[in-house]
Amino acid sequence: MGANNVNQRGQSGESGGPGRRRNGTLVGVVIALLVLGACAGSALYFQDAVNEATQDMVGKRYGSPHQRQSASDGGEIWTYFERGSGTAGFGGQVRGGSCRSYVLTFDKQAVLRHWAQQPCQR
Repeated sequence: MGANNVNQRGQSGESGGPGRRRNGTLVGVVIALLVLGACAGSALYFQDAVNEATQDMVGKRYGSPHQRQSASDGGEIWTYFERGSGTAGFGGQVRGGSCRSYVLTFDKQAVLRHWAQQPCQR
C-alpha cells in the first residue's frame, strides 16, 4: 500500500515537477499585469483630472509629492516618482529597475492644469 501512495503522489504533480513551474510562471505574469495596470492607472487619472482636480484631491489620492516647486505664475509643480523593482545579479547590482516620474502643474488656484510622464533623471 505504501508504494502505491508514492506512485499516486508522483502522478498528481505534487513532486514539484512541470506543473509547479507553470503555476509559478502564471503567478509571475499576473503580478506583472497588476503592476502595469497600476502604472497605467496613474496616467489615466492625471489625464482625466486636468482642469478638474485640485492639489487637495491629488494629495488625498497619492499622498505628499516627492518634490514640490514654486511655479513662476504663483502655482506649484509637484513630482511623484514611481519606481519599479529590479533583480539583483551575482555582483549585487540591481538590474531591470525602472523609474518614471509624473510632473503635475497646478495654477495659483490649486487646480491641475498640466501633467507629464517622463523617465526619472539619473
